[in-house]
This record gives sequence, structure tokens and C-alpha cells, in this order.
Amino acid sequence: MASNNWYRPTRKQIQSHAGTVLLALILLLAFWLRVRGIGFGLPNLYHPDEDAVLMPAINILKTGNFDPLRMEYGTLHIYLLTVVSAIVFILSARNGQIQDTSQLTIFERGTYPSVYQFPEYFIAGRLTSVLMGTGIVLLTYMLARRLGTQRQGLIAATIAAILPALVTHSHYVTTDIPVTFWIMLGLYLLIRAYDNWFVDTMWAYAGAGFVCGLAVSTKYNAILLVLPLLLVPLLRVRTLDKWLTLRVLIGPIAMLAGFLVGTPFALLNLPKFLYWFGYSLRLYNAPRELLIPVWQWHLNYHLTSPHAIIIVLGLGGFIVSFFQWGRRALIVNSFVFVLFGAVFSQTNAQARMWIPSAPIIIIWAALALDWTIHFLETRLSSGRKRIFISYAPLIVLVPLLVTSIQYGTRFQQEDIRTLAQRWVKENVPPGTAIAVDYMHPNLNPDVWPITRLFSIFDKEPEWFAENGIEYLIMNESRNDFDKYGPEAYARYQRLMANSCLVETIQGPILASGKFDIKIYRLGACQQ
Repeated sequence: MASNNWYRPTRKQIQSHAGTVLLALILLLAFWLRVRGIGFGLPNLYHPDEDAVLMPAINILKTGNFDPLRMEYGTLHIYLLTVVSAIVFILSARNGQIQDTSQLTIFERGTYPSVYQFPEYFIAGRLTSVLMGTGIVLLTYMLARRLGTQRQGLIAATIAAILPALVTHSHYVTTDIPVTFWIMLGLYLLIRAYDNWFVDTMWAYAGAGFVCGLAVSTKYNAILLVLPLLLVPLLRVRTLDKWLTLRVLIGPIAMLAGFLVGTPFALLNLPKFLYWFGYSLRLYNAPRELLIPVWQWHLNYHLTSPHAIIIVLGLGGFIVSFFQWGRRALIVNSFVFVLFGAVFSQTNAQARMWIPSAPIIIIWAALALDWTIHFLETRLSSGRKRIFISYAPLIVLVPLLVTSIQYGTRFQQEDIRTLAQRWVKENVPPGTAIAVDYMHPNLNPDVWPITRLFSIFDKEPEWFAENGIEYLIMNESRNDFDKYGPEAYARYQRLMANSCLVETIQGPILASGKFDIKIYRLGACQQ
């Protein structure tokens, strides 16, 4: 007679799988937050950097020439997007949407108006970032779990899944999320190589070095991984003569190999590589007269942003990490230390510069939260009080989740530049000369003569009059005079004194909802 008893897992068996189930739910949440609004703006290209990596990829697909158009970031992600774009082309050709790669249009970065007739390639590129952004959540869990406990890993994964900065940048076809993915994979493999140094072969260290090289070939700032790479044998090898063995040298050699695999034209077209590498250095270190030091700008940004609580908790976790992780803390923490040193020493202040370090700071914050929970649990006798304390992280997590959901909602709304475009069509006569700034609406230059500037206040009022410009369209997100300096602010004041505000348009800009586009008519307002 067959038994009618269903399989009833024991409490221990349920608990053993609970962490896996919870991690799967966290990854699903991370994917959902990142995929919401993935089609933002299209066919308008409203992110100013997406074409820098996708256009070279489409050019490779179109021409078969693997020498990329641009190399300011490295080229690994360009080649990855080439593969993704090839898949999109095959699917589009099968559906009859395109017949030949010659139909694909290529334009230089910054072409105006920024509109692309095949938006599915940008959708696919953004989906690649979504997947790599979700992968960062998994790698954050894996590294936190290896350094500490499963609870710390789950807390860190949850924060990484809902942190607004990581959610937002996972929507873009840029290199910030991909390089963070490779950096986290490289750091995890370095810690594993350190833990198993005396039992693994040299290939574990070589593999970690190769992944670090892939990170550098995605974006050059990952070169800072060389410090944690060298710390692995430094903390394990006891004698100086062993530093010259292949066991130790294989890591840096593999890192160089990984870089050349991802950026082969660093050798095949050395002059072009040196030009673009120098371009990157000049871009972030150009002389600027700032109102406040760069380090102060970054400090203000971090302490007023939605992730401020994570930064504060992370500082506490940073101290605790040296007691909890031992020497391994030097390997992981050194990367964040040198990254912030590089960021603070540059003259170009960009909020996204901290992204590669965000998962490590998240792990510090998770360590601080877990340590606090454990400290309070051991000192509370009541079971109910201990349960209440175990849910304390929700105080930190809920605001982050709400903010990320709001960002996703803004991605789904009409961008403010689309609203400005519509206003101009309805209110400005054809043939009227218009000046726009870097974050511009896509207007037809065949209808309105368009002058594009990095910032409207780059020029004096007299310059606009001499060039016959009647309307100014200014994106208020550009008006950060802490970055541009007192001379730019003085020009801005003079321009405002000689212009008349005719319209203020409010709405989201990408994931941000706090800026306006203001439209001015040149000349003082008539009473």
C-alpha cells in the first residue's frame, strides 16, 4: 500500500535553504528595480555618454573593423556590446525590420539632434547593464559571505539591490556598472586566492589577476586593483627570494594579459591608444577654478544624497572590518582607499566616481548593522525585544527602496527635455535662433538654427546678440557653480540680468526630478 504521507522537511532543512531562497528573492528585486523604465527617452538619447560605447560597437558590426572609434574607457565593454548588437541584428533581420548592416547609422559622439532610428540596440545595451548590475548584487553577497557570515552577506546583497545609485546607473549603456561588476569579481577571486594560497595552484591567483585586467580594459580607473593584487602575495610570502618566483609574478602578468585581451589595440594601434588614454587623463585633471575643493564637493554630495546613511554606517564598518576580517581587510579596503584618493585629487567632480567602491562600502555598512544587531541581541533577555532588533535594518532599507522605486517611476515618465521640445514646437516660430546647453532638448536644426554650448553661461550676453540668438534654453542641472567656479557664476549673473524668463518646465531628468528647464528670451523683460 502506497504511503499517503507527504514529504515534510525538518526545521533544520528549511533553515538550510532559507538563505538561498532569500538571496533569489533579493536578486529578483534587484532585476525588477533595474529593468523598470529601461526604454527611457527613446528614440531620444538623453544620457550624454551612452553613444560613447554603443556607437563603436555598432560600427564594428557594420564595418567588420575591430579597431574601435574611441578608446577613452578601454574596449572590453565595446566588444561585449558588439556581440549583443549582433544578436539584436539577427533577431531584427529575422523579423524583417532590417535587411543589411549598411542600414545601421553611425554618428560621432555629441551629434545633434541625438535621436537614433534603431532604439532596440540601446534597449539591448541597457539590458546588458541591468544583468551586470544584478550580478553586482550577487558578487556583493559572495564577497561579504566569504569575509563574514551569511547574514552579513544577505544584508549587503539587500542594500546593493536597492541602493539608488546602483539602481540608476544600471539603466545606462555606460561603463560604470560593467567595471564595478569586474572589480567585484576580481576582488572576490583575490580574497579566495589569499584564503587558499597554500593549497591552490598558482592558477587561482592568475585567474584573479586576469579578471582584474578585464576590469582595467573596461574602464581605466580599475588599474587601482593592482594594489590589492600585489597585497595577496605580500601578505602570504615570507621571504624576499620567493617574490621572484612564477607563483608570485603570475598575478601581475595575468592582469596585463587580461587588459590586452580586452583592449588589443593598445598594442595593435598604440598611437591611438595613447591619444585616448591621454584624453581621459586631461578630461579629469583639466585646470579649473572651483568655488570649493573637489574633496569638499564630494563630501557634500555623499552626505546629502539618498545613500548618506550607508556612507555613515560604512565608516563604522570600515573600522570593524579590521577586527573581523584580519589581514584580508587590507586587500579589500585598500581599493576603496586609493580610489577615493584618486577621486579627491582630480579636478573634475562627478557623482558617479564613487560607483566602483559602492559595493565595498555596502559590505562595510552590512558589517556595522550586523555587529550592532548582534551586540543588542546578546544584551536583551526578552525574545520579543530580540525579534524587534533583528528587524532594525528595515529602518535603513525601506527609505532606500522607496527612493529606488521613485527613480524607476521617473524613468517611465516623459523626460523634461521632451516637454521642452514640445513647448518650442508650439511657441517658437520656425527660423528663430536658439541656444541650448549640454543637457538639451532634441530640436530640428533645419527648423530652428541651433547653437549648442556646454553651458549657456559660457558666453557673455553680447555674444548671443551678435550671433542673432533670440531664445536660450537652460537646463538648471548644469548650474553647479561649485564645480564651474566664480567666473562662470559671474557670467551667469550677467546673462540673467540681460534675459527675460518666459517659461519654466518642471519634470524628471533621467532619474532625477529636482531640476527645471528654463527658457529665456534675450533682452530685458518688457513692463
